[in-house]
Amino acid sequence: MTTILLGDAPLGINDVVAVARGGASVAIAGEARSRMEESRAVVERFSASDRPVYGLTRGLGGRVVNEVNRDDRGDYSRIVVLARACGAGEPLPEEAVRAALFSRATGMAQGGAGVRPLIAETLCAMLEWGVHPFVPGIGSIGASDLALCANMALPVIGEGRAWFRGTLLDGADAMARAGIDVVELREKEGLALCSSNAVSVGQAALVIADLEHLLELMDGIVVLGFEAFRANPGPIDPRVVMARGAPGQARAALSLRHKLEGTVLFDPAEPRRVQDPISLRCVSHVHGSLRAAIDFATPNVTVEINGAGDNPLVLAADGDILSTGNFHTPAMAVAFDTLTLAMAQTATMAAQRIGRLLQNQFTGLPDMLTRHGTTRAGLGLLSLTSETLSKEIHLLGAPASLLDSSTYHVEDHAPMTWVAVRQARDAVSHLTRIAAAELIVAAQAFDLRNPPRHARVAGCLRDALRLIVPPLDDDRSMTGEVAAVAAAIADGAFRDCLGTEPQGYAPR
Repeated sequence: MTTILLGDAPLGINDVVAVARGGASVAIAGEARSRMEESRAVVERFSASDRPVYGLTRGLGGRVVNEVNRDDRGDYSRIVVLARACGAGEPLPEEAVRAALFSRATGMAQGGAGVRPLIAETLCAMLEWGVHPFVPGIGSIGASDLALCANMALPVIGEGRAWFRGTLLDGADAMARAGIDVVELREKEGLALCSSNAVSVGQAALVIADLEHLLELMDGIVVLGFEAFRANPGPIDPRVVMARGAPGQARAALSLRHKLEGTVLFDPAEPRRVQDPISLRCVSHVHGSLRAAIDFATPNVTVEINGAGDNPLVLAADGDILSTGNFHTPAMAVAFDTLTLAMAQTATMAAQRIGRLLQNQFTGLPDMLTRHGTTRAGLGLLSLTSETLSKEIHLLGAPASLLDSSTYHVEDHAPMTWVAVRQARDAVSHLTRIAAAELIVAAQAFDLRNPPRHARVAGCLRDALRLIVPPLDDDRSMTGEVAAVAAAIADGAFRDCLGTEPQGYAPR
């Protein structure tokens, strides 16, 4: 099994996915261990000399002006975790908790947290043995995921609850069954466990990974629909695209052209229309805008995976500790708001393509893609389903970053990053279901069209779908089939049909 070393080299979104979903092992690199020990020594020197440091020798929030007595500092770390372990709502799924544990351990390995290596190693052991804390889904305002990370830290000190081998147990019991010792925290270590954006960062990495795959698949589904519609590929001609070259558009157009390899649609005599509806004609523009949004979001996540967002921050090389605002992630909040807005555009367009494929006046195929005429609805209700899913995404597109006030007089700005990430996560889920509906409809239209020559990707997607959903003859309920196809998309069942991502941008 792969082992990912923390603090050894820059890590990326794929590393988060490998740990959260693939069960990759995690360990602290030797250099990172030394860095953490040096930082810890700085913390202990500052504590011994009673130098004023936020959360170490002084209180938190508005109590920063109050001294924390030396004898109370160890217990204060424990109390910091307990008091901040608030929240509400359904618990986060296992993969999100694993992503968050990994993100917090990665941040600690940078050395800025000033904790003993033991703390990060305990998080790594929880990942290794499958101790997954109960973390409520609501409670972060994005000025660090304070309450959520505190819940995640409770089992470390033998408190709270955690799943172990499918059973929800008291935190101490879960740790004991896994053979992991609970930790008696020292000064500042409680704050370091809580004051992190690990929940937002971990989930954000999973969102981007899922969305990149989904967008690639949606390009393939568009190609299947192009074949069924006999669409005009003129708008993705490189000369047309590069006449403007909007962000992401060239890559989207290249992806579509690459997946159309083998089609006859590039023959000027093949498309049925000089100009198709916008939902087909402007795919590269809208899918390009989503690519551009991903480009904006991705570095905001990778910088958090590899950065030290602690407050206060230990600067071991200088023997200093400084208060910071590095826990504040407004750019990431704005990026994920943008991501959801771009998904809303993509969802609207996909829902409209479904509608056009179902209408005889646009396709020349049987209305609603049924051979049985007026008494049958065919796949018509999938148009309604996709429209309502797109509206759900529109509602999620209300920018969370606009809710930027806080309830505390000194902590008077909050970027609401976790809410932005959570909305993007939910939007991906809805968009996956729209993609499932479009795949079902496009495959039915493709079968009815039965083109003698077509793109390899189109035929592969149709064949892969038919392993899950048979062609529609007489009407039947499609609810379970949409769910089954959406689950298959999430599991990567159609990935092999897509081939490799094309490189560069060259004319056909």
